[in-house]
Amino acid sequence: MEHTHVETRDATTVEEMWQTVVPGARIARADGIQPAFVFHGAAEPGFGLCDYTVGSTMVIESDPGDQMVVGRIAGPRIRATYRRERIDTTVPFVVMDRPIEIAFTGRIAGTAVSFAREDVDEAARRLSGDDTLRVRPLGHAPMSEQRLRYWTRTWEYGRDVLLRSPERAPLIEQQVRSLLLEASLLTFPSTFTEALASGRPTRMLPAPVRRAKAYIDAHATGPIALADIAEAARLSPRGLQYAFRTATGRTPMQYVRRVRLDAARVELRAADPSMETVAAIAARWGFSNLGRFAAMYRVEFGETPSTTLRS
Repeated sequence: MEHTHVETRDATTVEEMWQTVVPGARIARADGIQPAFVFHGAAEPGFGLCDYTVGSTMVIESDPGDQMVVGRIAGPRIRATYRRERIDTTVPFVVMDRPIEIAFTGRIAGTAVSFAREDVDEAARRLSGDDTLRVRPLGHAPMSEQRLRYWTRTWEYGRDVLLRSPERAPLIEQQVRSLLLEASLLTFPSTFTEALASGRPTRMLPAPVRRAKAYIDAHATGPIALADIAEAARLSPRGLQYAFRTATGRTPMQYVRRVRLDAARVELRAADPSMETVAAIAARWGFSNLGRFAAMYRVEFGETPSTTLRS
């Protein structure tokens, strides 16, 4: 894990430091930096954590991209907008899927921790026992005062180990990373906490269903027929339909569609709108009817494909 300590009044360096934790962070406006920006950070692929103070009149736009980000910012004059809603940044907040804009004047003190979405989903599946679970936010604030205290204690421990301790023990650092991820999953409302509350029994997917999912994931860019998936799963098409729906709540072809929608979203978020079009990206993932693609996309992600491409 790489550790960083920086003190600067240069806005470009400030932005670069924030990007070690949230690559999508951009300073839209900065009118002087006084007092200086003081940053302590620890980062490695799929994870970042920082503690900082800075004084300025500044506007920051942070896009979480393929991450889950938890932050907290204290200061006298802060305005934060997330999902078109003003939020209180003095309380820990989670950001997923959509950008957040933060404007402030004066001195602020902030913290942030980020996790790769694939690590978030993997941890949620391990903790819930649901191998089909995908984490989606259902709110940005802690679920309760008790969960808030739990997250705060875990954060303070993680900050002390990763940012303040002179010892650098990789095994302990990885344990802290896991603790912070699990605390974040348990603190903020999402499809993960919803699954825990529902009391769904934990289970492993049957081997044929796992083989079917692996085949779909590996062949999502090309044509996929039900018969091909059934052959990979070593079941008849009818047997696969029954097994897949029983285990996951959806048909194999519905899962194909969801995998392709997720992949198209990743491309839309990364694409340059002056070079790419929604139609071209949709076509690459097997969606020939643009109107139907846009409708399905909006149902799944709460915005149009063109909005994602422009953001």
